[in-house]
Amino acid sequence: MTDKNRLRRTMMFVSAQTPGLMKEAYIYGPDSIIFDLEDAVAENQKDAARFSLYHALKTVDFMGCERIVRINGLETPHWHEDIRAAIAGGIDGIRIAKCDSADDVKKAEYQIELAEIEFGREKGSTLIIAALESPLGILNAFEICKASKRLAGIAISGGDLRKSMQTKYYPSGNEIIVARGQVLLAARASGVQAYDTVFTDFNDMDGFRDDVKKKNLTASRL
Repeated sequence: MTDKNRLRRTMMFVSAQTPGLMKEAYIYGPDSIIFDLEDAVAENQKDAARFSLYHALKTVDFMGCERIVRINGLETPHWHEDIRAAIAGGIDGIRIAKCDSADDVKKAEYQIELAEIEFGREKGSTLIIAALESPLGILNAFEICKASKRLAGIAISGGDLRKSMQTKYYPSGNEIIVARGQVLLAARASGVQAYDTVFTDFNDMDGFRDDVKKKNLTASRL
């Protein structure tokens, strides 16, 4: 199994729909690369993205970067095949999108185990990260953390959470401060890692660095 406690200071999202981005993602030196099969891939391109992902995992040396795949939500028809393609390619971990409950983790874990058996991977070798994107997911954070021995950490997903909360983005982060606290408390109580929401404003990288310093946070980790 990949080290559950390895440093994940920077976790870089890359669309699995774009082979050119995937094959060069390691040059930026992130701790983890998250290949996205969910929001970054058009609905009619899911199969093509899985094909590209599999071949990238099999042919590119990512120079020690951890390789995670964000699968489509469990309410979609895509996630079973997402898991199969990722594990066949040799991925280090699966990120569950829109994780609302411990049952979601267990459902994904079951399919991961089936895929490990199918493709000759060591049972238990694939980690899980759960992305909490709704009020229900935030409230169930502790149960989610305890749902699987594979679970390395939980992440707050600010974009969808703000939509669920019927609010908008504020630079101060006040609109998700309670959710951030809940995620951090659940993670610390259960002994797993916690990851902050993504930073997407590349026109304000100075602001990003200041934000990291203020909160004493690493780039994507609470």
